[in-house]
This record gives sequence, structure tokens and C-alpha cells, in this order.
Amino acid sequence: MATTTATIDHPVIGRVEGVKDNGVIQFRGVQYGVLNHWLDNPKLPVYDGSGITATKFGPTAVSPPGGLANEHGIIQKSLPLPADPGSSATKCLNLNLNIPAGTTASSNLPVLVFIHGGGFFTGGNWWPQYDMRRIVQLSVDQKNPIIVANINYRLGMPGFLTSKELRDAGYQSNNGHHDQRMALKWVKKFISGFGGDPDRVTGMGESVGGLSTLRLLNPNEDLASRIVVLAGAPPLMSPQPLEAAEAGYSSVIDALGLGSATSDERVAKLVEASPEVLATKLSPQLMFSPLIDGYIIDSEPTFESIHSNPPWGKTSCKAIMVGYSPFDASVLGMMGLFQRKQGIGAAFSSFVKSVLASHKPEAKKLLQLYGLGEGSSIDDDGALMRVLQFASDIGYCAPAHVLAKTFPGEAFVLQFSEPNPWDGPFKGYTTHVLDIAFIFQNYREHLDAEQLATSEKFATDIIHFSNGSAPWDDYHKSGTVAVYENGTRICKEGQAVLSKEYQGLVKIGEVVGLDTLASLVVGFVFGTLPSSE
Repeated sequence: MATTTATIDHPVIGRVEGVKDNGVIQFRGVQYGVLNHWLDNPKLPVYDGSGITATKFGPTAVSPPGGLANEHGIIQKSLPLPADPGSSATKCLNLNLNIPAGTTASSNLPVLVFIHGGGFFTGGNWWPQYDMRRIVQLSVDQKNPIIVANINYRLGMPGFLTSKELRDAGYQSNNGHHDQRMALKWVKKFISGFGGDPDRVTGMGESVGGLSTLRLLNPNEDLASRIVVLAGAPPLMSPQPLEAAEAGYSSVIDALGLGSATSDERVAKLVEASPEVLATKLSPQLMFSPLIDGYIIDSEPTFESIHSNPPWGKTSCKAIMVGYSPFDASVLGMMGLFQRKQGIGAAFSSFVKSVLASHKPEAKKLLQLYGLGEGSSIDDDGALMRVLQFASDIGYCAPAHVLAKTFPGEAFVLQFSEPNPWDGPFKGYTTHVLDIAFIFQNYREHLDAEQLATSEKFATDIIHFSNGSAPWDDYHKSGTVAVYENGTRICKEGQAVLSKEYQGLVKIGEVVGLDTLASLVVGFVFGTLPSSE
């Protein structure tokens, strides 16, 4: 169906022009944060009432090329692409807002704000798998309407470059997370003029976007009353200490030839530099990611610390929905394990035995549990899948259950188990980002009737949760896990859902510690040696 233009009269912004399609008005590229330069602290825009045109997607954050194609490769199915809006170091703080046609300032609809994943180095709110029009349309069809926004935020170097020198000059660390918070502040301040309820905002994210939603929680700021965390519960992708950023900063300064300059000169030249050009002078192995800053991130989350002192213990957030897929670690295959497939079973076994040298019986049990013990005849393809299964269990399933157990409000746990239907190395497995493909309804034409039923049920539960409903029993009361597969959602007692491998892993973790088991994944995949016991 062809799109047409549509407008609303916002009491503060003025007339806002968007595009209307199939009963949904989409306002594209709406600026939520102002940056004077690429390292600036974001500020809310100031409106003069003259209105804005929001008919075209806004530019994304600066990031490496090929990100969209890579994510379609992870999903194993591409979608037709809209026009690429390009990227900008200063105009990237924009969101797409999707409202039911006919919404007025008095509608007071609940609001869902989505934060994309991508490892904090890639992603864009214009990507077709993140188009929110269809889930809004579904909410209207079900007479349970919601408003949905999805955001851009600074990534990579612009998002997470910091140093003591920069902080002393007034530039905060974790720009990407501050951008996300600014987006929620914009929603709280301006959404009522679009027909949304600022007191009923649900933050939702997948992968590191899910991790980011937890970092929105702050006892001093009520940014979201509910959150949805999919495949992104901590301690996934643990943050680094602030001091670790100094090496990356030194590399940037050296690339600019400013090693002998004064501190003021370095900061001034860095602010003026082009991050796109600067990135070409840096090693592609140099990564920039969130850091423990004492404000957004107080400390490194571990299984042990989450159990003893949950970082969200004082939040005003009332409820959480947390989910995972049985094969979420499929993404690690794309991050290098495919290239290491030859002999991977023996290599992983050797690594496990080395790290667990003081726990030889547990090392043996772990390898046997995943079919990689001595005498295993499994081939390289099978061994890769078993390594990824272990990584999924300790990296995604275990964190989801620990988060649910320790969250102070209502907690609803889900396992998305619908197999990937598309050709590729993980066909038949429930893979990373597949939940997004199902929830937002953008793959409807590529699903059979049963898969489509799962897709609609999953989205329906997200819609109901955003409206304040309890989609199934609170995890704290019954240990219930909702499982999506075979065209429906079935609620089961936790132990009935969890695989024998996972249950065995937990028992081994009681001896060696879940953090030690998690370090096996980090160490084997990324070459980072775990801390000594």
C-alpha cells in the first residue's frame, strides 16, 4: 500500500508531518538529542513551535560498512531495503515514532521504546527488520493500541571513546548510553503531544540493546516503568574499567599526530576531527565499548555480584520481561568461530582442561555433558554446534534466569524456541536476532501458518505487557517459563523447559562458579584469559 503524508499538531513542537501507511502514522528521523560535535554531551532540542518535517529516515551513527548485510546474514533472510539515509557524527540522535492513525493528545496510549543491538558498534533504526509499523498495526487490530519508537545512538568510537583528559575537559564517558537515556527523556517530555502516556513507558532491547535497557534503570530517574530484555541479560559483555580506555585514547591521539601537543590542544583537535576519517587510521581490531563509570555502570556485573547485590535493587521499574533463545550464541559463529571450525572440539577441550586444571572432575563432566569428552567421535561441524550450545547456555540462558530471580518487581521469563526456517548454517536452530524477526512482523511473508501464529502470539504478549498486563505467572511465584514454538506459547515449570545440559552446567557451576564457566566462552572466543581462581 502506497504511503501518504499525515500531520499532527503538537502543543510544543508545532505541526509534525509524517507518513501514513495502513492505519499507522510514522514520524521518521525525529531529532531527540542535539550535538555540537561528535564528542559532545547530548542536550534536548528546543522547539519554537514552527513544526518539523519527519517524512524521511534520519542518518545513523558512524559505524563500519556492511552492518545491515551482516545482520541479515545472522537472521539468514534478507528484506527489501528502503533508501539508505547515510550516517552523521552529529545528526544521528534521532528516532522513528509510530502511532495509530486517529491518535490524539487525549489518547494516553502506552509507549514502547526499542533499542537495537549490534555489539555497540553497528545498527540503525531505519533497518527494515526494525520497522515498527506492523506491530503498531497489530496492536490496533487487537484493540490494545500502543505507540512504538526506535532510536539511533552513538556507536563505537563516538559512542564510547573516553579518557581522563576528556573527562577533565567536561566530556562524559559512555556517550552511547547517555544518548539512550536522552531518547527516553525526550519521550517522557514530548510524547503526550503525540497521544502517549509518559508514565507508561516500556524500554525494550535485544542483545546489547537489551543490556542497555537495564542501564536505563536509575533510582533517581524514572525513565521506564517496564522493560523487556531479550538475549542481553548481564553479565553478557561485561564492561571494562575506565582505565582500560586509556590505551584506545592513546591510539587515537597517535593517529592524529598529537602525541607532543598539550592537553588543551589535543582535546581541541580531537573535537574538530572527523570520526569517519579517523577510523580509517586506526586498527580495525581496536574496539570501543561501555565502561564502568560509577554513574550509569557502577561496577562489573558478575553472576556472584548479581546474586549478592543486584544493581537494579533500588529501581522504580515495576516489571521486567526477560527472554533468550536456545541457540543465541549462533552469533559467535559469525564472529570468528566458523573460521576456527577445524579441530574445534579438541581445541575447546584442551582450553577447558587448562582453565579448570584445579577442577579436573568438573572439567571432565562438562565436556562429557556437551558431547566433547574423551573418545568423542563427533566431527568438526558437530563440535562447533556443541561449543555454541554451551556458550548459549552460560551466556544467555543462565543470565536470563539470574536476572529474573534477582529483579525486585514482577518478572516474566520466556524462551523463544521457534526454529530458524531459512537456509543457512543454523537452519533448524533458534538463533540470535530471530526473535526480532518474529516480534515486529516484518517477516510475515516469509513464514508459514504455524510460524506466523507464533509471531503474532509473541508480539501480542509484548503489546499486552506494554499495556501493563501480566502475560503469564510471575517467575518469583512459580518459576514459570513461557515457551514460544509450534505456533503457540506454552507456560511450563522451569525445570521442564531447561535442557539436561543446562541443568548439568548449573550443578558444575555450584562447584567451580558460574563466572568461571562464563570465562570459558570469553577466553576461547576472544582470546581473553580468565582471572585466576
